[in-house]
Amino acid sequence: MAEATKTKPHPPNQAIRIQSLARSDAIFAVLAEAPRLGCRLRDIAAATGLAPSTAATLLQSLVSLALAEQTGAGFYRLGPRFQELSRRAASRLDVLELGRPSVIRLCQRSGEAVNLLVPGVNAMIIAESLEGDIRLKETVLKGKTMPLHGTASGKCFLAYAAADIREAFLQAAPLAKLTHRTIHDLGRLEASLTEIRRQGYATEEEEFRSGDAAIAAPILDGDRRIRGTISIFGPAERLNGRRLGRLITLLKAEARLISGMLS
Repeated sequence: MAEATKTKPHPPNQAIRIQSLARSDAIFAVLAEAPRLGCRLRDIAAATGLAPSTAATLLQSLVSLALAEQTGAGFYRLGPRFQELSRRAASRLDVLELGRPSVIRLCQRSGEAVNLLVPGVNAMIIAESLEGDIRLKETVLKGKTMPLHGTASGKCFLAYAAADIREAFLQAAPLAKLTHRTIHDLGRLEASLTEIRRQGYATEEEEFRSGDAAIAAPILDGDRRIRGTISIFGPAERLNGRRLGRLITLLKAEARLISGMLS
């Protein structure tokens, strides 16, 4: 096995008053760049400039904290605690920040407009909106609100929202009839929400605006709470048949990817 690359020591920093923390940080830097098998103690000591006994003592504590782990072959690697902390940090990131790459990919692969929406007060807010299959550009929809019924994203949110939120909305009837195809009957809407939860995505065809159609999938965090939706929309004549099935597959995959970063 090749020896670990020697890391550069930290420059003098008056803020670092606990030497063991700086030394542990140096060890983390070595383990982060180590091969998959990890590093031997002697390689870690050589790379950090620490005495083997000092490195061994620090590694023992780090293993106890699950910040490092020792394999049966005597190699050291970053521990599972790092992965746990990374997931927690990611879950605090803004859904827009995490979802923007998915919006771009979907826009390029579908050739249709793609929205990323987050919940507002009794509406969904379009946080990101792009269109174009070659040269991407923002749509005029960014920053606008969408109703919770008659739209794919709104229905998707209601389907996955906490029961008390869903019930409060449904009890605030009557529902406005946006087009002649809008579901404005509570019984039909509730049945639609059940179907959305079963299939994992929502659709709407000319329910919000005549001639348009959309599909939306939920973005869920580790507690299965809905944090937003991602949707594809365009002319109803293009979002149908086998092509619609392919777009749904792409959409659900990107929604799962964003949700995984929030878990």
